[in-house]
Amino acid sequence: MIQINLIPEKVRKTRDTTRQFIALYVSSMVLATLGVGYLWHSMNHEKASLERQVSRLDREIQKYAKYDRMLRDLTQKAEVIEKKTSIIQSLQKDRDTMVRVLAALSVELPADKMWFERLNQSGNTVTLDGTALNNESIVEFMRNLESSPMVERGSVHLTHSRRVRVNESNLREFRISYRFFSFSQMQAQAKLEKNTP
Repeated sequence: MIQINLIPEKVRKTRDTTRQFIALYVSSMVLATLGVGYLWHSMNHEKASLERQVSRLDREIQKYAKYDRMLRDLTQKAEVIEKKTSIIQSLQKDRDTMVRVLAALSVELPADKMWFERLNQSGNTVTLDGTALNNESIVEFMRNLESSPMVERGSVHLTHSRRVRVNESNLREFRISYRFFSFSQMQAQAKLEKNTP
C-alpha cells in the first residue's frame, strides 16, 4: 500500500527540527548529568584520599610530638646551663676582687694616721669613708693610691673632708672614691704590655 504524506513540507521540517532539538536537548542534559556525576565522584575520591593522607600525617605528627617536646625541654635545659655557666665563670673570674682591694688599701694606708669606717664597692668603683689625723695623711694616702698598679690613673677623688672633734682631738673626716682594675683586667693589661715590643 502506498502512503501519502499530506502534511505540508514546511510543517514536516518544523517537526523534524523540533524532534532533533528535543533529542539534542535530552542528550546534552544526559551528558551534563554524566559530567557532573563524574566530577562529583572524582572530587569525593580525591577528598577521601586527602582525608586518608591527613589522618596518616596526624599519626606521624603524634608519633614525633614526644621527640619535639624532648627537644624543647633539652633546649631549655641547655639555655639554663649556659646561663649558670656564664654566671659561674664571671664569679670565678674576679671572685677575689674585694680581697685584693683590701690588700691594696692596707699597703697604701699610712700607718696609725687613718682609720676606715666604711667601704663601699659598686662595680669597679670604691668609696671610702674614714677619719685621719690631718690633711697631710689624706694627701699621702691619695698619692699612694694613685701610684698603685691596681688603681686607674686619675680616678682618685676626695669627695669631702671636714674637721671633726673626737675625744678632745681635732681630726679630719673624709670620703675618697676611686676606680680599680680587677684581676682579670690587670692580667689582660700585663699580656698586652708583654706582647708589645
